[in-house]
Amino acid sequence: AVVSTQSTGGWDAAQCEVGSKNKQIHCPNCRSKICLADAAVLVEIEMKMSRYKVDAPETEVVTKFWCLNSLMAFENIGVSNLVENIKFLCCADCEVGPLGWHDITDKSKFYIAAERVRYLE
Repeated sequence: AVVSTQSTGGWDAAQCEVGSKNKQIHCPNCRSKICLADAAVLVEIEMKMSRYKVDAPETEVVTKFWCLNSLMAFENIGVSNLVENIKFLCCADCEVGPLGWHDITDKSKFYIAAERVRYLE
C-alpha cells in the first residue's frame, strides 16, 4: 500500500537528537499504534528503501530511524518476506510500507523510519 499524504501530529522526529527516546508512534495511513513512547532510540544509519508515498521517488536513502530491540517491543507491525537478509516492516492493519526494516543477522535491532510515521500524543 502507498500513502498519499502524511501528518506528524504536531511533533517531528527532526526535533530530536540521536539517542533520544520516541513519542508514541502510529501508522501514517490508518493511525494504528506501532509502538509506545520510550520504546525506541533514534539512530542514524543509511538504508535504501522503496517508496511508500505516491509522489515519492521509486527508492530513497533514509537515514534516521527509531531502533527497537525486539519484535515484541512493537504494538502492531507486519513483516515482509526475506530479501537478501532484510525483512521490511509495514503496518499490520493497513499494510502501508515499508515503514522500516530488520536485518535477520542481528536479532536485536528493528528499525522504523522516523520520517515515515505519525506521532500522536
